[in-house]
Amino acid sequence: MKLFKAKKLLAVIPVLLSMGIQNAVAATPAVMAKVKKSGKEFHKITKDEKNEILLPDSVYADDTRNFVFSEITDKTGFAAEVLYYISKDELVVKSSKADKSNIDTSMNAVSKIVRSVSKMKGMQYYSNSKKRYETLYSESYRVDNPENCNPIADDLSDSSDGKQIYIFQNEHTFGKAVYRVRYRENSKVISMKLNNVSNMYYGIIKAVDVDKCRIVVNIVDDGDGYFIYLGMRVDCSLPGFLEGKMTQSFQARLDALYNWITLQF
Repeated sequence: MKLFKAKKLLAVIPVLLSMGIQNAVAATPAVMAKVKKSGKEFHKITKDEKNEILLPDSVYADDTRNFVFSEITDKTGFAAEVLYYISKDELVVKSSKADKSNIDTSMNAVSKIVRSVSKMKGMQYYSNSKKRYETLYSESYRVDNPENCNPIADDLSDSSDGKQIYIFQNEHTFGKAVYRVRYRENSKVISMKLNNVSNMYYGIIKAVDVDKCRIVVNIVDDGDGYFIYLGMRVDCSLPGFLEGKMTQSFQARLDALYNWITLQF
């Protein structure tokens, strides 16, 4: 009987592998509970360890996973995921608004926040090399298209679901670049996918080719607060002595994105 079950299991494995199920790992209830208590969990992804363990299960989870982590190779300079949790009560406390009696912490507010790309301007990040906070984006705004890059206002009307925008940013390390941003949304989850549509440079060195920097955001409402998932993959072409610095820099940017979201309420 045991031999029969073993043969049956072995027969299923090739099917699962062909479907990519070996990498389809959502955050377990235990992981979610741990993050809800600690507030943050970080996980680095490598070519040998591709399983995402922090992505909350949702209708957008597979699309999120495939977009950012489907191609982890020897050329991948950085790949990581981080899951945060913040209660709605804490969002009210963190708010810079003087009147905290009527702060909107609904998904409708979150939908507008993740489209307020102009508010990334002046966003701070912690520089591990210099041991101080510095400005991450000196410029950040929505543009009409990647070719002309004419500034236009943030699109905050209606739902974000199905919308696509382009944004121009002047970033501390990689300078000027244009990104495409795509959104999905329902009553419990908001998904945001970003990828560079222009090359990214480290000084005069071309560091990241088009579409080789991908970032994802999934925000899940659990009633009491929000699980905020951030994933990032960057294929870099940089000298080896800069890899450590870039890894620290990319990690700091994930924290900066989290702060950009949570400090807008």
